[in-house]
Amino acid sequence: MHMHKLSFDADRHHYAFGKYDRITIEGQTYRTSRYGRNEEGWLLELDDGSGRCSSFTHQELSRLGAMRRIRVEHNFHAPESARQRLLTGGILLSELPSKPAARLTKKHAYVEAFLEMERENLINRTDAAIEANRFQLRGRAMDYATQFQGGKGTQQSLDFSKCPAPRSLRRWLAEHRKAGVSGLVDAMNRRGNRNRLMGPEQLALMMHEVRRYASEDRPSMKTIHENVITAFDARNEERAAEGLHPFPIPSYETVRRVIHLLDPFEVAVARDGIEEARKKFMPVSEGLRLTRPLERVEIDENTIDIISLTESWGLRSLLTEEERKILGLDGSKARWFVTIAICATTRCILGMAFSRSAKEKASLQVLQMILRDKGKWADAAGSLGSWDMHGTPILIVTDNGAAFKSELFRTACADLGITTLRAPAGLPQMRARNERFFHSLNTGLLPRLPGRTFGSIREKGDADPEARAALTFDDLAFCLVRWIVDIYHNTPHAGLGGETPLHCWRRLTAEWGVQPPPDMGLHRVIFGERLPRKLSREGVTVMGLRYHSEALARLMTNREERNVEVRWHPDDIGTVTVYAGEQKFEVGTVLPGFDGVSAGQWVAATRELKAANAGRRSYDRKMIHAAIRAIEGRSTAATRMAGLLVDEWTPERIRHLEASLYIGFNAGGDKPAQPAAADGIGSSIPDPEEHAPRPGPIPVTGPAPANPDLPDAAPATQPWSITE
Repeated sequence: MHMHKLSFDADRHHYAFGKYDRITIEGQTYRTSRYGRNEEGWLLELDDGSGRCSSFTHQELSRLGAMRRIRVEHNFHAPESARQRLLTGGILLSELPSKPAARLTKKHAYVEAFLEMERENLINRTDAAIEANRFQLRGRAMDYATQFQGGKGTQQSLDFSKCPAPRSLRRWLAEHRKAGVSGLVDAMNRRGNRNRLMGPEQLALMMHEVRRYASEDRPSMKTIHENVITAFDARNEERAAEGLHPFPIPSYETVRRVIHLLDPFEVAVARDGIEEARKKFMPVSEGLRLTRPLERVEIDENTIDIISLTESWGLRSLLTEEERKILGLDGSKARWFVTIAICATTRCILGMAFSRSAKEKASLQVLQMILRDKGKWADAAGSLGSWDMHGTPILIVTDNGAAFKSELFRTACADLGITTLRAPAGLPQMRARNERFFHSLNTGLLPRLPGRTFGSIREKGDADPEARAALTFDDLAFCLVRWIVDIYHNTPHAGLGGETPLHCWRRLTAEWGVQPPPDMGLHRVIFGERLPRKLSREGVTVMGLRYHSEALARLMTNREERNVEVRWHPDDIGTVTVYAGEQKFEVGTVLPGFDGVSAGQWVAATRELKAANAGRRSYDRKMIHAAIRAIEGRSTAATRMAGLLVDEWTPERIRHLEASLYIGFNAGGDKPAQPAAADGIGSSIPDPEEHAPRPGPIPVTGPAPANPDLPDAAPATQPWSITE
């Protein structure tokens, strides 16, 4: 299969791993060794307790990361992470079954709504305040959830209309503070704390003294423990007089842990005063002290002050009118809405997505772009520089837009181990880097382009931007990508002390490294679409492509079919993840050669095949790959730039395509294909089938393709099968 070449220089990209990280490379798991990292590469220890080590150069790791063959489970071996896995079973939030996911949705929505109101000083954590604001709290919580459950017969834990009790909400807030979103995952089948040694009376005795830690007298933990001992001694004397057993006295460690469970901000206010607490918990005037790439990434949305033609001539022949409307390419004159991600430390642009209006999918698309090398877009624009900045951020800061409050965005960040922070309204300085970038864009690039709308009526004067609109989306994307890669990244930046963003990125990644992005399997689970499917002896089918493996075949030994869930990602349809009960399988296509092929390429190739071979029902591998190569050769730059448009591959859209374009479509021959053996042993050479009627040539518009078009005739071949 023809693959795009990326502008990626492995010699200049370094990855960073933490002390407690678990690193999986090509299926083998490692952890960092005590010798760690040097200027040549990393020494990683096998995660089997044997003490054996393997060495990887920075170049090797960089190439493996670009191919999405490295998986890093951040802080996997840390004590708090191990404790959380005991509660959640070690699954990702994206993998939760429907009921636990619904309970998590409700908890997280109410927690986010409360924190938002608390930042606006509209609520506090007392029973009275929570009860008085429960209706406003419920309304705001619904802004953070994509779907709601409620009404008669709905469990209270799932019912959005039932506000949590103040005590429950405070518990959720404490769990969220300790472990983030994953701390809100419950285990309903293990309700209650069966291991607790202290009863209600003992807890009340201890907490009465522990709460005195939050006092302006500022007692020490040792003093609080002595007070707890005194209180228990007094109560035990009373119990002895009543003929009861004495209570065990809590240890110093128990008291210390309970003190640390108190709200840190409330403790700071009580012990040090409100002003000192604010200084401690929020950076003021001194600004941010950032040292590493991806330590803080800011994402913001804005409209580009250019009226352009919402048209793409390169994609016109490949998309239907309905698909062009999904992308916003309806042929009108309008301004584009752009979402930008910037590294606050180096000022490098890490992601960009165009849409006609603010969309939830835009935040997810930009997040995925942060995680990948962007060389294909730089190549499509003919850039002289490289756009290879990528990795997993530590913190992402956004505004309060609906796209960033969405459940999908918050869950994806949590599964990736990324902390999120939504800046309070009215404080643009918390996203100052993005504001500065848009200012540079408006003053550095847009004055050179036709159709500029200007910043005000006075500045606009008698100009008519709509009449001067001449740029198509292809032109606008070309200009913006070329300006970012070749001009903005290479221009001295005042915020970097005169250093260019590109040089700053190279210098700091060589010194610190960055956390690598997830491998494709994890990427698919987090960002892929959830599709319900029927698993039969022929595997599962998505948009005319069948996926099967030996493991799935063995699963179906005693059954005709079963319901499964498939995770499918439109950027790479060569492999899907299949969930069958408690089991999970990564399954490739029956036909080889689809790794790296996108859903857009596959749909366009299918249309070409059906148009050129009217009445034909079966298409073999050679015909399919020839069609994909022809489309790549005809519109490579346009299709790559289309990756910057927000494209929504919803389950409904996939069902519509399957019910129209893929009805009766058979990829791979008329005979049912059998799954390939996992080890490659026992495969048989396929028998040649009879030649199908000679298809006519595919009509080609525009410049001639670089690759040969479809052959006049191509024999249908039978995929390899397992033999006993």
